[in-house]
Amino acid sequence: MSKALMNVDWDLLHEQKLVLLEMLNSIPRDSTAGQALAGIIHLLDALQDEAAEEGRWQFPEYDHT
Repeated sequence: MSKALMNVDWDLLHEQKLVLLEMLNSIPRDSTAGQALAGIIHLLDALQDEAAEEGRWQFPEYDHT
């Protein structure tokens, strides 16, 4: 993981990603803005996956009941 990503607040980033997902659901996904936002969300997903694989962060457990 890069030096810049070692100091990321992963919990905050996760919450921010959830806000971006809500925003994406309110705009057409095939629009320029929708495609750009989807790309950023995919980048955040990849970063979270890497952080989880390296043991720096774990995805929160959600109660699905």
